[in-house]
Amino acid sequence: MVRRPALEQLLERAADQRLTIVSAGPGWGKTVAVAQWVAATERQVAWLSLEPHDDAPGAFWSDVLEALRGSGAVPEDNPLRHLRVPAAASHEFRSQLLRALEDLPEPVVLVLDDFHYVQRPDVVDGVEDLLRYPLPLRLVLVTRVDPLVRVHRLRVEGELEEVVAADLAFDAPTVAALAAARGLQLTSQDVARVLEDTDGWPVGVRLQLRSPGGSRATRPDQDASDYLVAEVLTRLDPAMQRVLLMTCVTRFTCADLVEAILPGGDAVAPWRAFAERNDFVNPLGSDGTWFRYHPLLREMLLGRLSADDPDAWRLAHRNAATWLVGHGEPVRALELAARIEDWALFCQVFVDSAAGGLVSVDREPVLDLVERVPVADLAPDAGVELCAGALAVLRGRFHAGAAHVARARELAPPDAPPQLVALLEILAASAARGLGDAATTTSSGAAALVVLDAAPLPTPAWPAYRTLAANAHAVGLFWSGDLVEARERLEALVRATAGAPPLLPALNARSYLALAAALAGDLALAAREAQRVIADARELGWGSYLQCRCAYTAVAWVAVLRGEADEADRMLAMALASDLGGEEPPTETNIHLLQALVAVQRGRSRAARAALRAAGEICASTSPVLADLAWRATAETAQLVGEQPPAPVLEPSSTLLLVAEARAHLMRGEPREALRVARLAQEQARTEADEQTEVEAWLVTAAAHEHTGDHPRCDQALDHAIEVAAVSVLVRPFLLVGAPVLAARLHARLDRHPGELADHVRRMGHHESAAREPEPLIDPLTSRELAILGALPTMQTNSEIAADFYVSVNTVKAHLKALYRKLGVESRREAVRRARELGLLD
Repeated sequence: MVRRPALEQLLERAADQRLTIVSAGPGWGKTVAVAQWVAATERQVAWLSLEPHDDAPGAFWSDVLEALRGSGAVPEDNPLRHLRVPAAASHEFRSQLLRALEDLPEPVVLVLDDFHYVQRPDVVDGVEDLLRYPLPLRLVLVTRVDPLVRVHRLRVEGELEEVVAADLAFDAPTVAALAAARGLQLTSQDVARVLEDTDGWPVGVRLQLRSPGGSRATRPDQDASDYLVAEVLTRLDPAMQRVLLMTCVTRFTCADLVEAILPGGDAVAPWRAFAERNDFVNPLGSDGTWFRYHPLLREMLLGRLSADDPDAWRLAHRNAATWLVGHGEPVRALELAARIEDWALFCQVFVDSAAGGLVSVDREPVLDLVERVPVADLAPDAGVELCAGALAVLRGRFHAGAAHVARARELAPPDAPPQLVALLEILAASAARGLGDAATTTSSGAAALVVLDAAPLPTPAWPAYRTLAANAHAVGLFWSGDLVEARERLEALVRATAGAPPLLPALNARSYLALAAALAGDLALAAREAQRVIADARELGWGSYLQCRCAYTAVAWVAVLRGEADEADRMLAMALASDLGGEEPPTETNIHLLQALVAVQRGRSRAARAALRAAGEICASTSPVLADLAWRATAETAQLVGEQPPAPVLEPSSTLLLVAEARAHLMRGEPREALRVARLAQEQARTEADEQTEVEAWLVTAAAHEHTGDHPRCDQALDHAIEVAAVSVLVRPFLLVGAPVLAARLHARLDRHPGELADHVRRMGHHESAAREPEPLIDPLTSRELAILGALPTMQTNSEIAADFYVSVNTVKAHLKALYRKLGVESRREAVRRARELGLLD
């Protein structure tokens, strides 16, 4: 290598701009030139060499974050240190990333080498976001072709520099210096001839200098493969030619990988000797373990091997794939199997290890590869069906996923390997969870755990498989009604993943634990843990994922019981908007039933009925966990409109039925029977530690005594209700006291019990009903629409909102259009008014 000061100075000046594009065809020395500048500059530089599988948001942003963190430019207290890319990057994650970049204390240059691999619009859009805002970040894109990034605005603003082939071409001093470095003394005529033959094309110059007296001309507009064959390959003995041809199938190579591709021990020594002395093989890192063939050389070798010896081509890929699986690179192994269309190998790699990538940043690259499997053209096979089943489940086609899993179960041999059986059960549980089938979710999750525990030789996929199986099993137990064991399993999963990098299944477990605490009546714990989950998720950029839904719901549940209708409405809207990454019918039913309770508290019968309709039919297959909630929502909505509540389809708790029976006696003018049944309800609720139902039973008792004119006992019952409710600040039962006389006595008794409960009841009780009930929303708002809605009461312009959310003004306008349509309004002022009516804004 020779230094090129003029080119380094050009790149140094270019790095003052927002974007530098180094674009030229193969062999122009783009990477070497930029690397030499990086070694000389005093700027903070992060370098990322892209690969084909980086053309997916999750993989791309994960590698970008690692490059930035490894550059030394990110302080320990910067959010970039903690930000994690989920299985599929979201708008929320993108905003978090841009805010963290904005907080960098000094500018950093991000070099994206081989940017021509980036083709997907969602990845290109993300890169454009890095250029759209005034961040302390400079981008250098090194590419063979013009990038898909839109650069017109940057060019007009003078924020774009382009380094092209003419800038990279060798000049006379560079040719002379390179020749001298090789021990060659060239005359000025020799140098001129080399430049004439090569047009300064760096690869052509290097090849010319290998034999300056006899080499023929090679220019960048010619096909260099023939020249490389003549000047590099044919000069080697046949054994060394075979070594190079067989080891070109991977982008990076090491001695162990060479031995795996060509076992026997005869290939490593000559390969290492060639790698260490040849200009077309570059070391990666300082330890001399890994090497990278020059792209031109590798492309020539790949083409030659596939054309001349297809059997050797396939064997090299198989051997390399097997080695990569054993060394923690299952996605690259999948790529090799797909390239040679060896679908048996592909399915084996997928089942043994690569399927674990479906819950990591490799999710999209894995799914893209799985989509290439020609399922319909292959012989029936359990592995093929599992590939198809995983694709269906991850794309939200749960019925199709269940069907593929069922076929895989039929095709699996009796002695099927444990990893195949484990993945089969995990996919069965995942499909069942998406369909709301708690029983199958539980049984399949448990079956997967049994297989994993009994396996004699765990594979690298075991940790991911165990996390998925344990998560599915616990969620199935939860919705099956076994909350005690579900909590134990969820707590065990949280402990098992503590200290590991953040995982969506672990976040899901914590979210469910918060909801379980709310169901158990431990409102303080539920609120505290749910808020922690939400805060952690937002810090990671994961706040709009399905795995956070139960945390939002837990906060809403607490808010409902404490009478905080506005907070409940906001949290329930966020819960519905948390839909990235799958579906979970019981959680939606839960949300809509809680929305019905909030509507009842507000006195909005249409909204309550709309929420019940959205919850769907309550039937025998509905989760028993929702039995009490469904009964409360249905009965209270009926009472609000003056109707008799229907008989419960899903049997609620006996304590809740006792309270309903006591109320019915009171409505029929039977206070003595009401008192008797209410007393039974109190005792049973106390035994079950059901504070809410006990409070309701005491309020029925108070109403019965008021009915008979026994005011002292009425006051005593109210005092008991207040004392029980004060522990958890259960406000809602008091807000539903409809009789004016009893309500007056209640407020009088609250004066004797000062504290948080009394303050809440008085404050909530002062809210007046609107003159007319607002029309309920038909379509829920998305997480981004809710965020934009929160900015509308400010005086910010659309441009200012766009800057805050790191989106374009057109994106803000598109969200506003959707927002106005869903709210049924035509202006910003009307949107704010309507949102406040619906409790979506303070």
